[in-house]
Amino acid sequence: MSKLSKSIEKINKIVIYLTTSDVFSWGTYTVINAFTGLYLSQKLDENAIQFVAIGTSIYFFTRAIFQIPIGKLTDKLKGDKDEILLLVLGLLLMGTPFLFYSQISAPIHYFVLQSVFGLGTALNITTWRKLFTLNIDEGREGTQYAVYETIMSALTGVLGIIGGTIASLGEPYFDKVIAGAGVLILLSSIWPIFIYNHKDRKSKVEDEQRN
Repeated sequence: MSKLSKSIEKINKIVIYLTTSDVFSWGTYTVINAFTGLYLSQKLDENAIQFVAIGTSIYFFTRAIFQIPIGKLTDKLKGDKDEILLLVLGLLLMGTPFLFYSQISAPIHYFVLQSVFGLGTALNITTWRKLFTLNIDEGREGTQYAVYETIMSALTGVLGIIGGTIASLGEPYFDKVIAGAGVLILLSSIWPIFIYNHKDRKSKVEDEQRN
């Protein structure tokens, strides 16, 4: 039992929290993104493919505009509280648009939601990667990245099966899957709070030293 306890103690909890957050957010989004074109074709009918293409461009342009300023901001501020706060905010912005997908009746609605999602992902990606980099264990980088990818891949596959099965039951259920995805992404914002409460995290010290 002592060996098991020691093994558990050696687990990098910050990496686990960040991985779980990504499963809830990016794992969910990966599944939902595969359904978006079909979903919007039911909402917007004609030219749905074109609207999805434009919406995708808006998402990436928004993400591109904000990522460097966010990165510079987090580098200027001491400690890692800013990264944790911005990560939580980003996850909330990522999840909120999906709660309004059922109300889409015109392309402009989708475009606005994509811009909000783009800002959310800009906040998420920059801060998540910085926190992961600062907290990963030296000499175990390959293993911990592999564990992250394994957990992400496996659980995203499970989410895909569940989401696809429910969505195939009809449009009302399709709406519930999209809204449910939004709720899961919103819930992913809980995990960074656990990081903040973990007093021995490396990023708290290392980020202060860098600044």
